Amino acid sequence: MMLKKWPVVFMIGIIMLVSVGWNSGISYAKYYYEYSWDQYKGTEIKTYRLTPVAGRAGFIDQEKAFAAISKTPNVYGKFSGYRTEKTTEFATKSVTDEVYKYAVVDFNTDKEPETVDYVNPKDGMPHTWNGTDEIRIFMRGSEAASLAELFYKGTPSEERYHFNADDVYLVTFWSSAAKPITGMSAEALVEEGPSTLINREWVAQIKDKDPAAYPQNGSLKGYFYIYKGSELKKD
Repeated sequence: MMLKKWPVVFMIGIIMLVSVGWNSGISYAKYYYEYSWDQYKGTEIKTYRLTPVAGRAGFIDQEKAFAAISKTPNVYGKFSGYRTEKTTEFATKSVTDEVYKYAVVDFNTDKEPETVDYVNPKDGMPHTWNGTDEIRIFMRGSEAASLAELFYKGTPSEERYHFNADDVYLVTFWSSAAKPITGMSAEALVEEGPSTLINREWVAQIKDKDPAAYPQNGSLKGYFYIYKGSELKKD
């Protein structure tokens, strides 16, 4: 009788082993979260507060100043600047496909001031700096420092402007109509608030196991990312 029951008992044992093995497999399965972002391209806008650089303004003979300034390009590699008596307290930097532009707004006209050439300035020439109006130039710290050396000869080091070589500054030059001298002052660009993206165009949805691989909502390497959520995945 027991022999007749053995096949049944054997089958039940096999089923139990399979069941235990299957449940054991589920409990040891590896899971992870996959995070996703929508990736956009467009024009990234950053806003900076213009903050005067510590130190006192430097002065130099007008002809020497013209000669030095006309050999120093702005951040775009061109010899041009903004002719304006006063700007707002802010500057902007826009970046599209790694092409960037710094800009300011004229306080009186509420728009970007006139751009003029400052190489060999001549009075009366259209779109050329006449040498006496204030001209503002976005300049790298390394180049601003070289110019400052000329303006600060004989000035104690602690009274001079000090520039970080890789930062960008808004440097102002002006000349006196009464005296043949030219002055130099500078403002640092201090980033203020989050960047924004205009002309937004969706590129792709990006996924990664690392929740910090891309910004929650922000820019990275020329693209803008918006976090979309996570999903539990099984290896």
